[in-house]
Amino acid sequence: MIRIINSEPVEEGSENVYADLGFPDADEMLAKAMLTSQLDDKLNNLGMSHAQAAKMFDVPVSWLTDLLLGKFRDIARDQIVSCLDRLDSAVKRKRPAEPTMNS
Repeated sequence: MIRIINSEPVEEGSENVYADLGFPDADEMLAKAMLTSQLDDKLNNLGMSHAQAAKMFDVPVSWLTDLLLGKFRDIARDQIVSCLDRLDSAVKRKRPAEPTMNS
């Protein structure tokens, strides 16, 4: 669909920019982008540096930096999910125990 914005025709894309650009693995790329965005948000919310996170994930800092910069074409989705899982597990271990009704 083409809309006019400021007197210029603008073609509205789909919700998957990778499909709009003709990537053959568009769905996989979008999934990786969404997972990477979640990972980046969590790292930022925790104030965790790339070096700290890379150590936790047992990956080189350069690998993590590339991932967070969107260079994930050659990175398997499972690797990103594994990083998210490790981060979530570490956060859960550090949370104080919930008070019980008896305390």
